[in-house]
Amino acid sequence: MGKMMIRVCLFFPMPTWPRVSDLIHERGRSLSGWIHLGGVKAFLDGSLGSSSAWFYEPYEDVPGDYGLQLLDMDVLLNATLESDKSGLQVAIHAIGDKANDMLLDMFDKVVSLNGTKDRRFRIEHAQHLSPGAATRFGEHGIIASVQPDHLLDDADSAGRKIGVERAERSSYLFRSLLAGGAHLAFGSDWPVSDIYPLQAIRTAMSRKLPGWEAPWISAERLPLDDSLKAHTISAAYACFLDHVLGSLVEGKYADFVVLPSTSWREFADDIPGHVLATYVNGKQAYP
Repeated sequence: MGKMMIRVCLFFPMPTWPRVSDLIHERGRSLSGWIHLGGVKAFLDGSLGSSSAWFYEPYEDVPGDYGLQLLDMDVLLNATLESDKSGLQVAIHAIGDKANDMLLDMFDKVVSLNGTKDRRFRIEHAQHLSPGAATRFGEHGIIASVQPDHLLDDADSAGRKIGVERAERSSYLFRSLLAGGAHLAFGSDWPVSDIYPLQAIRTAMSRKLPGWEAPWISAERLPLDDSLKAHTISAAYACFLDHVLGSLVEGKYADFVVLPSTSWREFADDIPGHVLATYVNGKQAYP
């Protein structure tokens, strides 16, 4: 109908991989400039708030409970191998430290069995990592698809859920992931949390909850440049769309916003809560 004003990249449940593969081979990855076929997604564990993220150690507030493993690892490995062989990108949800390690181990096996290529594996959330896990992301160029604003939900409760020491050692290790060579891609996880990217950039830079004087795990704060890249070119890279999106370059789609700040220094010192205008495909879409 010609009415779309937002680009979408779709991921489908992993069991449907044969249908997704057939569709991509028949139609290509881009059905139009607006609709792109990304790949397949699975869930290995749950969430911290529901005590279902999968950890090595039990929850402090639920003794004896380590969280949930939602998929058998052999089943997940076989489905990932087949999806990867067919050329599909694979994204898997993992929040707890054990879930993330199990995925990193599995991805090692996939690379060993299927060979090296530009596959851009994604771990969705990667919220709590064991010591050394951040550097493992870089070994195969794995994408840490993270959501800074989830930090606003977890910073106040993580200490109660898994203990202060564990929480501060393992949670939202954005800077460590970058240092380890991971591709860090920001998103919102909307509608679970707020969709506003400017707010997410502010959160990644400050790691402060409203009313807090000190940041949560200050060593993991990101500078402005890394935060902007994570929400633009790196997010596009995470969808195999960096050739058309994510930066203002001749030949790419002219999707951009006009900010109210007069300089990047002013922007960094006081990140605004709004934009003056939004352009999609070179046409003004807002206001």
